[in-house]
Amino acid sequence: MKYLITGGAGNIACQLTHRLPSSSEILLTDVAEQPLSAPSENSRYQVSSICDDQAVAQCIEAFQPDVILHFASLLSGQSEADRKTAWNVNMQGAFSLLEAAVANHVNRVIFPSSLASFGSPLPEPLPEDYPQWPRGFYGFTKASVERMGFYYREAQGLDFRAIRLPIIISPYPSPGAASSYASNMFIDTVLQRPVTLKIRPTSNPSLMYIDDCLHAIDLLTHADPASLTRCSYNLYSCNPSASDIAKTIEQYLPDCTIDFETDNAVADLIDSWPREIDDSSARNDWGWTPKFDLTQMTTHFIGLLADT
Repeated sequence: MKYLITGGAGNIACQLTHRLPSSSEILLTDVAEQPLSAPSENSRYQVSSICDDQAVAQCIEAFQPDVILHFASLLSGQSEADRKTAWNVNMQGAFSLLEAAVANHVNRVIFPSSLASFGSPLPEPLPEDYPQWPRGFYGFTKASVERMGFYYREAQGLDFRAIRLPIIISPYPSPGAASSYASNMFIDTVLQRPVTLKIRPTSNPSLMYIDDCLHAIDLLTHADPASLTRCSYNLYSCNPSASDIAKTIEQYLPDCTIDFETDNAVADLIDSWPREIDDSSARNDWGWTPKFDLTQMTTHFIGLLADT
């Protein structure tokens, strides 16, 4: 098997390589000079821009992947600050990749969408087919690529699969992303740095530990096509408030300092994201179930960070 991962320098991409079969060949591409963390030994890294249509086409033609995991994306805060670049990366990049995938008979494309593709206010739990009217530019591009991928599946026969990720708690959070607040709470307190949060203490968007995220992507990537009942899947683990996370961290690190200085623009964006989500199709179709609640995540993550 050959796997092409765009956005390959990033948080999820590098860690996912360690979950893919050791006998496979993995190509990571990104604009960064090197990956954020060490990928698996059966991976190689290539500097390439998703905004370069010709480079995208040439890469897919030369590598002939069986599966493409399209992780390249400008994230929430950056998308709001630079909508033109967000359009080129998130929208034009996806179009170029899907066109090249069809032209080169790629078997499958996996797209990590986001629960930010919904708007607000939202019902709880959030239904799988609830209308997507995102309030942020990042969420708009994610919803749009989901629809684009559905077209390529229905009209062009491409096996396109999307998974709507919540906020991911990880040792390698994306710089500048509003959603990185949760990961940074753990990282900074372990490093004995004071934490000042721009969100509200009550903010409780859906979030997930990186191990659960990687497990879910692995499951969907390798699920039998005959078992899938939809193109885009919701994913849910837990939704503790920022104050709940702070209190749980304080149980392990009693000398830490966590304060709130709310920035309404940032807080409103975070509070517009879903909290409770119906992910029954993922559970029924490909066996998804989370393994980490807040306590288990905190225990594992603080231990991991303390050892590095």
